[in-house]
Amino acid sequence: MSLTKEGFKVIPASTGEEALRIAQTEQPELILLDLMLPKLDGMMVLRILRSSSNTREIPVIVLSGNPMERDKVTAQKLGITQYFRKDASPMNELVATIRTTLGVAV
Repeated sequence: MSLTKEGFKVIPASTGEEALRIAQTEQPELILLDLMLPKLDGMMVLRILRSSSNTREIPVIVLSGNPMERDKVTAQKLGITQYFRKDASPMNELVATIRTTLGVAV
């Protein structure tokens, strides 16, 4: 199952800097954010997104391979919609959360 096959438009970013640029220019309806990004990590990206009036209201779902509970707590304090561990979260749960967040019928 992929997000594009589920009908979502996906704009990938390889680095935190690229993610911020895309967020500012594209104004996506939702951001899936990995915390392990090169150049600028996902937590810093999240802080910058939340500090900008252009992006602070965009829902963010964090996807992380990092099992650190403190990262989850910090991300939640920064106002994420949901936190998923890559190794413990089925794709159908992620898709359901995306649909719910965007108000898209199943």
